Amino acid sequence: MAAFTPTMRQLGCLRPLMRTQQLIQPQIRSISTAYSIRPEPTPLPAKLPKSFLSQLPARLQPNQGRKKLRTYPPPASSRATCKDPVAAVTEAQLATLDPTGERKALFDYRRNPRSVKPGDILRVTFKNGDPFSGVCLSIRLRGVDTAFLLRNELTRVGVEMWVKVFSPTVDSVEIVQRSEKRKRRARLYYMRQPRHDMRSVENIVSNYLRQKSALSGQRTQSSSRKGKSKKR
Repeated sequence: MAAFTPTMRQLGCLRPLMRTQQLIQPQIRSISTAYSIRPEPTPLPAKLPKSFLSQLPARLQPNQGRKKLRTYPPPASSRATCKDPVAAVTEAQLATLDPTGERKALFDYRRNPRSVKPGDILRVTFKNGDPFSGVCLSIRLRGVDTAFLLRNELTRVGVEMWVKVFSPTVDSVEIVQRSEKRKRRARLYYMRQPRHDMRSVENIVSNYLRQKSALSGQRTQSSSRKGKSKKR
């Protein structure tokens, strides 16, 4: 490579200095001591043709004030018509699912002394399917979602079922046997243990159905039919 001569080195050092001088521009500052009032807009001459007015922007049009916005009255407050909408909806649903109110009173153990209590043996019949009976372990009061838990033993296996009180598939709920003493707990989950488990309640339910049929007169009708067949 050819070496730079001393003259070339000096010119090379001056080139960046020349570039910085070109970039630097003089700054001009002005100071005003007198306040100048903003001039008022000159009014438009009267009786201008419409063709000329249409060319002006909207802000310069004569007699162009602010447009009045149309205001609407606020809607009626739902709190004035219905103070508790959740309770109103619950009552409407209960009126449809339980018009007589018998099923609600049957499980309202806080107000009704003859209601179902934990520890009672219940029998539930469904519109579709076989009935299910068992010991009531707990009752969950939640309005339309009120439910109770039944426990029974089928084929030596403990079975539990949550039943919705106001379900349209539930046909009837019967109290087969009430507990002898009032339980000290609201949830009898300790009955799942072998030492407290009641096992199967089918014998108690069958005796209840036998007594119920005797009181309703079904047995007398069957016996009368047998007597007529013997006379023949």
